[in-house]
Amino acid sequence: MPTWNYVAVHAFGVPSLIEEPVRVRALLARLVRVHEAGRSDPWSFESLPEDYLAGMLKGIVAFEIPIDRLEGKAKLSQNRTTADRARVRAALEAAGDPLSAAVAAFMADRP
Repeated sequence: MPTWNYVAVHAFGVPSLIEEPVRVRALLARLVRVHEAGRSDPWSFESLPEDYLAGMLKGIVAFEIPIDRLEGKAKLSQNRTTADRARVRAALEAAGDPLSAAVAAFMADRP
């Protein structure tokens, strides 16, 4: 994907460590549920042996960042001609990967 076309959101906030084992465990369980949900055979966090999980939890540094401010940016060949933008969009659509397709869709939604 061309590096000159992107959409980004920057989140700003003050990070803090999550050190309580119960909170770290809950955070990881939620993370696994969210990212495994779309799979045909999702992996289960709860299926890990307790002694293994306890050891792994000791090596994980968990944190949270309450968001104070969000800033969005989009650079989608706005400075190019209509013909150039159409060629870039076509190339992104033909790339065959989801990120390129998403950028092409953003370009199609904007003049």
